[in-house]
Amino acid sequence: MRRVTVLLGGVLLVLGLTLATIRAGAQPEVVTNDNLNQMIAGAKTPADHEAIAAYYDHEAANNQKMAELHRASENIYTKTTNVLHCKALIKSYEDAAREDRALAGWHREMAKKTAGQ
Repeated sequence: MRRVTVLLGGVLLVLGLTLATIRAGAQPEVVTNDNLNQMIAGAKTPADHEAIAAYYDHEAANNQKMAELHRASENIYTKTTNVLHCKALIKSYEDAAREDRALAGWHREMAKKTAGQ
């Protein structure tokens, strides 16, 4: 009886670990600053490219927010030399947001191409 209980417990443990591994493998990996280059280098599936595109969408939104923040500061600094600082940052953040959106679009195109293979 004890032997059957131990064996059954072992089978349930293996089954649980297998299901957890399958479930974890099915979830797309989140792209972060720390793993971006690794994800780009290893992107092969539509899900990989969609995850990277989502990362760039998020970055574009953040850069656009920063541009708006500095646009508001520019209005405050209109009578000082700091306005030049704001103008430069607005352009830089807007350029970065534009590039991020372009990269997101490129990865979405790659997702479509890899889906057809």
